[in-house]
Amino acid sequence: METIRAVVFDLYGTLIRIHTEEEDLERVWKPLAYYYGYHGAVYDSPAQLFRAYRAQVRRRQRMADERFGSGCGEVALEQVLEALFRKKGARCVTGEMVRGAGMLLRACSTHQAELYPGAPQLLDGLRGAGKKVFLLSNAQRLFTWPEMNMLGLCGRFDLIFLSSDWGVKKPSPDYFALVLQECGCPPRQVMMVGNSIRDDIVPARTLGMRTCFLNTDGLPERPDCDLICQGADYETLWQTILPGAAWFAAR
Repeated sequence: METIRAVVFDLYGTLIRIHTEEEDLERVWKPLAYYYGYHGAVYDSPAQLFRAYRAQVRRRQRMADERFGSGCGEVALEQVLEALFRKKGARCVTGEMVRGAGMLLRACSTHQAELYPGAPQLLDGLRGAGKKVFLLSNAQRLFTWPEMNMLGLCGRFDLIFLSSDWGVKKPSPDYFALVLQECGCPPRQVMMVGNSIRDDIVPARTLGMRTCFLNTDGLPERPDCDLICQGADYETLWQTILPGAAWFAAR
């Protein structure tokens, strides 16, 4: 394999083990309905708020997909949550109010959010060895930045790409193009590391990138890629990118 000079990581299922459930009316939408009511946007029930949320997301998703193709457009949930305030006549909707709604939604819907063991050491070790390290995630900044900050990831990349900032998401080649422009080397010297065959592996290979599939979901499929790791096997990934370098040096 040609020398890898840059590594692009997915986030959820690759560096962070995550389990969320947004549809729980009692756990998620009841507290949110109170929050909206406190700010002058009174919904009749948690179910009414949830239906309004889903309608806003669907409408905006259709608009985003018209630009980038089906399943490739990204919705900015800040706009959705702000629209839910205005729908019920809330006055003076501030960014702080919207961010609060987003953090409450994420906190109430999250059952698990933790790093896979060794993730920070892997990122730091790669950068310490002179590799460029990027994040390319289908993620909402409103949710993801507080999580990354909590887990100590924010300063461990050369650049971070979150899809909500750009209006486009994987598997769109337009989204991959953003990070490839920053790598400073040909795609064959860039490795994409992710846990989604559709969103990470297939589009990266199409663009000529090297690929590592982290099978953290226990999928039976074996995609066509350069490296398949069962689970978050960072040691094997490390040894592939830096052959001969002792993994213990990254721990």
